[in-house]
Amino acid sequence: MMTTPLPAPLRAVLSRVAFGILCLSAAPAPVCAQRATAAAVPQVAPAAAPAPAIATAGAESRRADDIRGELNELLQEHPPSVREVLQREPALVGNADYLAPYPRLAAYLAAHPEIARAPAYFLGEPYRNEPGADPTWMWRELTSMIAVGTLLLGAALGFGWLIRTALDHRRWQRVSRTQVETHTKLLDRMTSSEELRSYMESPAGRRFLESAPIALDGQSSPIAAPVSRILWSLQVGVVVLALGIALQAVSRGVAADAAQPLRVLGILATATGVGFIVSAGLAYVLSRHLGLIGGDRASSPASVRS
Repeated sequence: MMTTPLPAPLRAVLSRVAFGILCLSAAPAPVCAQRATAAAVPQVAPAAAPAPAIATAGAESRRADDIRGELNELLQEHPPSVREVLQREPALVGNADYLAPYPRLAAYLAAHPEIARAPAYFLGEPYRNEPGADPTWMWRELTSMIAVGTLLLGAALGFGWLIRTALDHRRWQRVSRTQVETHTKLLDRMTSSEELRSYMESPAGRRFLESAPIALDGQSSPIAAPVSRILWSLQVGVVVLALGIALQAVSRGVAADAAQPLRVLGILATATGVGFIVSAGLAYVLSRHLGLIGGDRASSPASVRS
């Protein structure tokens, strides 16, 4: 006999029922387990990603910059000492007694407690007077060095002058004592005035008497030619002039703060050297005019007697 075919929807239902019976009767196959798990677990929508931390940090940084700018504008309306005191003593940011004369500043600081937590950022670092910050520090150092050097040089020159004076005095006493003893012995050997006169008129006796430390016949000793002093002035002038030129040349290759003191010292040294050289020239001209250099010397006592 002929069987009637089942409708398509019924065949689909029967196939699903048969598949379920097989899955329940046998060990759960991987396919059945995966299908059952997939059917049991509901679909969960993916969670939204958290906002990046960089954006939050940037907002806080902009807010801190805004607070610092507003605080700077507010401090500019107050005396400059207020900022300096707060920079040096950050604990006064929360001191109501100190901020009492400045109500606007006190209110702003109370409204922004982060200022007290980072005063160096919002108020700035206190000013420190370090070498190089003040353009006049080199002038003060240079002036003090020159003063100390002048005192030491003056003390050394004074001590040397005292030693030289003491040595010259001792040598003069020794020479004077020797000459006095020699004259005394010589006069004791003279038996008559004619013999003494003939000895004084002789060349040896004249030289011996002229070498006495005390001037004879009321005449002053002739002025020596100032050649040594002229040469000394000329030497010192040349050395100091060279030093001034060197200082001015060095001042062109150093920093601006150091260039000005060196340039001033160079000008002073150059002027001093030129002054020494000019004084040596004037001394030379006057010496020639007075006959002390290259002219006829004053006549000696011997020529006057003759």
